[in-house]
Amino acid sequence: MHLFVDNLYEDITMKMVLDRLSMHPGTFYRYFEDKDDLYCLLIRNVTQKRVAYFNNSNEDSLFQFFLTGLFGNVNGIMTEPLNELEIKLTETPLYIPENILLKIYLNVLKGESFPLIKDILRRMRVDGYLRPDFDDDLIFFMFESMQFNLVLFFREFDIKDSKLQHKISKYFADFMGHGLLEDHKHSEIVSDLKKAKE
Repeated sequence: MHLFVDNLYEDITMKMVLDRLSMHPGTFYRYFEDKDDLYCLLIRNVTQKRVAYFNNSNEDSLFQFFLTGLFGNVNGIMTEPLNELEIKLTETPLYIPENILLKIYLNVLKGESFPLIKDILRRMRVDGYLRPDFDDDLIFFMFESMQFNLVLFFREFDIKDSKLQHKISKYFADFMGHGLLEDHKHSEIVSDLKKAKE
């Protein structure tokens, strides 16, 4: 993780990877195709840790996960017990090559966090949170790609300030949530979040 956090992705060579791991090339290539494969594993591990946390949390935390996505936060504060290095690793997708970002989206996120989002949607539907006129698959598809598109947006407009990123993510999540939730449920959640801040 240190290697990917402390260096530009393009500057990391296989020699650097092998030296950091103290590993023979033959051993490395028995388990990984290349550094991209290793990076995806690290992101997968952090994703699994985050998903496990939210799976074992209460309904409010699950809803927060639904609104904030894989690399999200609530009010600029991480809501799970990731360590400092893991948090920094979750920020690296803003700087990696786009083809690797797409690889993470297709090969890691869809398999790890998206089933949780689908389950959250199912629970929200059963509990009467979602408006009845929305198709669950459409909502799932929109949220499935939300974090990926936010990362692309931050990259496109060179938004590196984490506070501004948090503000934009929260605005987008609030905007999406307001349109998808029953009006009385949205008001209830907003009220609960305000009380939690106080």
